[in-house]
Amino acid sequence: MPAMTSRIFNPPFATALWIGLIYATIPIVRRAREAFVAHWPAEFIAYAVIAVVVGAMVAATVFMQLRRTRIGHADLVWLIAVAAVVVVWTRRLMGQPEEAVHFLEYGVLGVLLYRSLEIRVPDWTIYVTAALGGLLVGTVDEIIQWLVPDRFWDFRDIVLNGGAVALVQIAIWRLVPRPATATCRSSLRVLSRVAAVLVLLLTFCMAATPQRLTRLSNQVPLPPRLATGGDALCEYGYRHTVDDRTVFRSRLSLEDLARSDRELASRVAGELKASRGAGGLSRAGIAPVDDPFGYEIRVHLFARNRNLNKALGLEPESPDLQTHMTTAWRQNVILENFFGGTLEQSSYHWGPRRRREVEAAQDPDEYFASRVGAHLITGVSEGQLRTLMSILFVFFVACDLLLATPRSRPGSPPE
Repeated sequence: MPAMTSRIFNPPFATALWIGLIYATIPIVRRAREAFVAHWPAEFIAYAVIAVVVGAMVAATVFMQLRRTRIGHADLVWLIAVAAVVVVWTRRLMGQPEEAVHFLEYGVLGVLLYRSLEIRVPDWTIYVTAALGGLLVGTVDEIIQWLVPDRFWDFRDIVLNGGAVALVQIAIWRLVPRPATATCRSSLRVLSRVAAVLVLLLTFCMAATPQRLTRLSNQVPLPPRLATGGDALCEYGYRHTVDDRTVFRSRLSLEDLARSDRELASRVAGELKASRGAGGLSRAGIAPVDDPFGYEIRVHLFARNRNLNKALGLEPESPDLQTHMTTAWRQNVILENFFGGTLEQSSYHWGPRRRREVEAAQDPDEYFASRVGAHLITGVSEGQLRTLMSILFVFFVACDLLLATPRSRPGSPPE
């Protein structure tokens, strides 16, 4: 029994066990959320996370004081700042409060990673290595979610997972006596290896585009949502400016949008009319890889109509009325400017009366970035990003090799 107890509480073993639990819960998270919201408001999840995080900070501070470890005013300021970041971040997740649970999962992981690295990384690099390790675990977490039905890949969750581990490292840095050992080669090698693996994994993720998944499906059987490219890990596109207050992203360049609107208007408009007759807009059977123009106009129309219907269902004095009207109007502006020929031929074109009604109710000063295609990477091309990631990978591998301790010559002191 003592041997078993020692093994269970061994930090590396406990870390591996905790990572396994995180991955094992992925298929049941959605069902657990549905069971919870059937009895209580979903926001309670976020409030519970805030309470646990703040309580953990207070408990850690009290524990350190009881151990007569001096906690200075600067330490308290840092800890309060960490707690404030978690609270603000959690508040921003109120639309999907279950995502806030990541703070707890990866907060515990941050502590376990630190404990696991204490012996092997006895200097300041332990904080960076633990943070990168958490980011690596979080990336694998998202890949597993991508493969599980009804779960999806999201770069924001990777940032959330890694951010939770990084915040824990800041708290540990202020609460636990800091390593006094000078930076050593072995620690830098561990850091280089973790960074290299993380960069390599992200490089493969950023190469999982809809086009590649579609081609891969011809060689390997893939689930339909992956084979059609509708649920790719990474997708690249363009950021277009409508005016000084409205922007959106698209898989197509301005030239391709204009050409598609000329050449495909009749076909796409006919399909849109048929979808209205079938009961509403539908993207079923339309792959963004094969028909990006037809796919995108449907998503913009859906967003426009959904927000308009929400606005029309609100009381005139409702604070959300203007928000929904603004979204509906700006989506319509995008449609008229970039999908105008197709919109005119479809049955979804707004008449003058509807246009005046919605324009008068929207906020003309609000900056609007359409959520349609928000996942598209537009700042850099795929080739540029792959080159950058390759350089980083080579750099970290080279660091690991250069830091390798050379063999000592006979009679020479060990390094």
